[in-house]
Amino acid sequence: MTSRSSIIDATKLTSRKVEQFHQYWRGKCANGVLPSRAAIDPTEIPRFLRHLVLAEIEPEPMRIRYRLVGTGVVEVDGFDYTNRYLDECNFAVEPLLLQCYRRLIATHAPVFAYYEWSKSDWRRPGAVGVSETGFFPLSNDGATIDFAISIADSTIRPYPLDAI
Repeated sequence: MTSRSSIIDATKLTSRKVEQFHQYWRGKCANGVLPSRAAIDPTEIPRFLRHLVLAEIEPEPMRIRYRLVGTGVVEVDGFDYTNRYLDECNFAVEPLLLQCYRRLIATHAPVFAYYEWSKSDWRRPGAVGVSETGFFPLSNDGATIDFAISIADSTIRPYPLDAI
């Protein structure tokens, strides 16, 4: 099976988890200013913590460094890439992830993505892993995107073949 991946419009989301985190993030935006990293309070979102990834965005040349990877993400991805750079992780969807981070920086707005892959270690032969992920910009000075927080939901159903 060939993997499929794409940036998607928020209206295509099927994940309630990603939608709920999007609402939480929007609630942290005050007067059109992006929230800072400190505005995301773990005590307010305990049900999301294991599904979150906090990434530091280093400018010129742009590099993404994963500062925190939730345990649920580690379980799905098969390894903990906390404190590693994106280009060191050998993700099959690295081009899509770079595209998401670049769009996040350019638009100062959330970006949503869908990806699927074959997993040979799953219980059933031919099983497909799927995920919808939301990427949300964070800015410590209100203008520069220096962090992104993302939430991944790997419990969704695969999209129909003609959906992306």
